[in-house]
Amino acid sequence: MPTLDQRLADIKLLMRYAVPPDDLAKATALVEKHGTDSVGLNIFHAFYSYLPEGREDAITVLRLLDRRQGTFLICATTGLADYLYLATGEQAEFLGLFSEGIWEDEVLAFFNLENREAFLKKYGDLSTFPVYVPAHLHTDLCPFCHVADGETHTLGCPVEICPWCGGQLTSCGCRFTLLGKTDLKNDSQLEELLMLLNKKGRLPFSAEEHRPAYPITPLDLQ
Repeated sequence: MPTLDQRLADIKLLMRYAVPPDDLAKATALVEKHGTDSVGLNIFHAFYSYLPEGREDAITVLRLLDRRQGTFLICATTGLADYLYLATGEQAEFLGLFSEGIWEDEVLAFFNLENREAFLKKYGDLSTFPVYVPAHLHTDLCPFCHVADGETHTLGCPVEICPWCGGQLTSCGCRFTLLGKTDLKNDSQLEELLMLLNKKGRLPFSAEEHRPAYPITPLDLQ
């Protein structure tokens, strides 16, 4: 995975061919504002890699519609339309036009929405939703996997605390001892570890206790 600086450079290169010349300076300033934010950069990269309308365009503002378990539902407003993106610190997925709502049942269920009509009713007035602020600036979010205070970390997050020894789960040896392995090489081993963690009781993210020790963002660790 590229570093934040590399991702930013890639986006700026894409923008040379995607953004109308008169809009380039303002569009670049917005991207640079999110230069230390993996979630925002993933959205910019997804947009400028594949212009939804196939025409020159630029994002003017990002608005946060919802977030859950480190996953952000964000609307990117451009000179042509409003577009929905599902984003994490790892990737961003284009969902379609905001005006059409969400069609994917899995995404609707994830955000506790019964159907597309429920989305349109809840999020219909875009102006009522806040401008998206870079995820790592939120003190109630894990700085690595971006789950909220009280939520369970994404498996593999270095901030998660081991429920057996109280150390850093990705660094302590408990997982190897419990599985009888010297390393974890496949999905079945990870699934077994997850089962043991759930049985023991995973420790959720605590903004007060855990965040100060992890002030960096995911891509900076690459």
